[in-house]
Amino acid sequence: MPTISQSCFTDLTEDQQNYDIYSAIANLQGFQVPEYDQIDITYYGATNNIATVQYLNGGNPVATLTLTYAVQPPIANDANLTTVSIAYP
Repeated sequence: MPTISQSCFTDLTEDQQNYDIYSAIANLQGFQVPEYDQIDITYYGATNNIATVQYLNGGNPVATLTLTYAVQPPIANDANLTTVSIAYP
């Protein structure tokens, strides 16, 4: 399972980290989300911090991103993102 760490996000503010995840990991060699027709996003509580992003095709998961923050679980908006893990079923 490929993993990227905070060093991929050093040029982004904490707010940008939450919104630029896909573009940052898309630049990693070998990263590819299989064909999908739906994206499900879950958040930590009432914050704007993403917990997981699940890509589905025909209702079946094809890839899942799991996000980890400096404070886990994050309790305030715009938490400092440290790691994104990518899993393929």
